[in-house]
Amino acid sequence: MRHRSDRSLVVGREYFVARLEQALMRRIELTRPATADVAVLSRNLELWPVLREVVDGWRVIEVETIQPPVRLFDVAGIIRTMQQGASLGYASIAARIRASGAKVLVAVDQTAEVIEELGRLIPEMYQIVIAHGSQRPENLLKHLRIESRSKRILCVWGQSDVDTYRRTLGSSLDCYPVGSLRNAGYLRRYTSPSSRSETQSILLVSQYAGAREDEPSHSKRSAMLMTLKNYVRRYCLTSSSPLVVALRPPASAPHAPGQLAEERRHYERMFEGVSLRFTDPSKLYSTYIASDEADVTIGVPSGALTESFARGNKVLMFRQTPSSGTYYGFPVEGDWLLTEPSYEEFSKRLDLLRTANREQCASQWSASREYVVANAESDAPIMLVRDLVARALHGAI
Repeated sequence: MRHRSDRSLVVGREYFVARLEQALMRRIELTRPATADVAVLSRNLELWPVLREVVDGWRVIEVETIQPPVRLFDVAGIIRTMQQGASLGYASIAARIRASGAKVLVAVDQTAEVIEELGRLIPEMYQIVIAHGSQRPENLLKHLRIESRSKRILCVWGQSDVDTYRRTLGSSLDCYPVGSLRNAGYLRRYTSPSSRSETQSILLVSQYAGAREDEPSHSKRSAMLMTLKNYVRRYCLTSSSPLVVALRPPASAPHAPGQLAEERRHYERMFEGVSLRFTDPSKLYSTYIASDEADVTIGVPSGALTESFARGNKVLMFRQTPSSGTYYGFPVEGDWLLTEPSYEEFSKRLDLLRTANREQCASQWSASREYVVANAESDAPIMLVRDLVARALHGAI
């Protein structure tokens, strides 16, 4: 028995030595980690600069999740963490956070795998997780989602998201309906849409996803988008209405080489004969600005349409039939929503919205707007999340 035990220890040491040798393929750092209060994922900061305003004033450690460096100072902690079944990368991340003393992780739910693994490896650390968009039952059931865990809070857009989590998953996850952080960051920088003069422009929010948009497809997504674009083209040609297309910003990942040029060509072909302009997606909040300046914003129920609706703008969302799924779903019925309509229904509703007064629509829709996105006409979500971080730092949650 003693021989077997000695043998297993040797094999165990050899295993961890071999794994640590993989670190030679990574960047080695000799410095000690700075002391921190809050940990933030570098990838999140790149795509969500508003997070810097959330953590401003605290000591922050920015954590790399793509080929994270290995600090020689952390080797002992890395070995202990790998013995919990963690990969070298996650062990390095966890060891670095522990060594910094950070008590709170602030992260976006798009990095769900990282959030879950760090929750397992550092259960004593609070997690304030930011929802990147409004919740849909189909996404919660099919894709990686944030699970319930002690000391974890999910900051969602509105009460609608809380209800969706409870109804779809029966989840006990602590959800706080604070609003949209990106929308709050936008309102910190730009004038409230209620003070802007209305224009007669129509804005279409792009959902372009590559060359396959030009190819015949039987997928529900492609069929919905093609029908919508055909309706918009027909309407603009019939009414001689100019069209602005909000090109997709790098919200979830940087643009691929040639992506924007390809997207523009797609819409130039699609809307041949229409007076057409494009937003500049390299400009921060370009879609928000264009939507606030437009008379009506059209598209499927994406985050941009939902936020614009919540800010009090006139929008027309093109929803799929709920029986076919909720990928392009929306939780509240109203004049802002059509469910797989005929062209005649689409044209009639768009005419109605174009003749309606924006302030009156915003007032009539106020309860539904607040239900899907709380605090959408102010930067309050930033302060609400800051308050949650402060309470977590003091162990008061």
